[in-house]
Amino acid sequence: MLYSKACDITGIVAIACARHGCFAPNTIVDLSRGEQQKNVDWAFLESIRTTNVQSDQGVLFIYDIACQYCVHFQSRIGHLLPPGLQVDWAIGLFHVHAHKDECFYRFASSFIPGAGIVAGEILESLWAGLNTITPATRTATLAHRAEIIDDHASDSNHRKCINMGERYNISSIKCY
Repeated sequence: MLYSKACDITGIVAIACARHGCFAPNTIVDLSRGEQQKNVDWAFLESIRTTNVQSDQGVLFIYDIACQYCVHFQSRIGHLLPPGLQVDWAIGLFHVHAHKDECFYRFASSFIPGAGIVAGEILESLWAGLNTITPATRTATLAHRAEIIDDHASDSNHRKCINMGERYNISSIKCY
């Protein structure tokens, strides 16, 4: 990734539900000099806090570079996690094939008990919606930029919640 000294923000990181594709509240974080672990750490901790994750639930954290990110995770922020929270690590099924063979067997969601069938690439499709607003955010002030992104993420979540009942309407399922 090329960085420009003229840019305050070089990208964003976000946390979203791998099943439903909803952004977790307060987890879209600006990147100022590339993708640093501290930015992802903060987004992860906010997602735990704002979605009320309990220790007995556990978390499956799917990240393109989970094999590197998880190495010193406990020493960086383990003391800030709810006591006893089990964090499992995965790499999205599209990205895991570009890693070493060891990463595939250790981090592919296909091999993680309890993960179900999840590709782990939901953010890729969510970025497509946010990419349409990037021309407007480039010239905005930092505060206005944050509001634009927040509005679009909230609208994305709202549209999913509205349509969820229609997609899973039991009366429309036909049994033969």
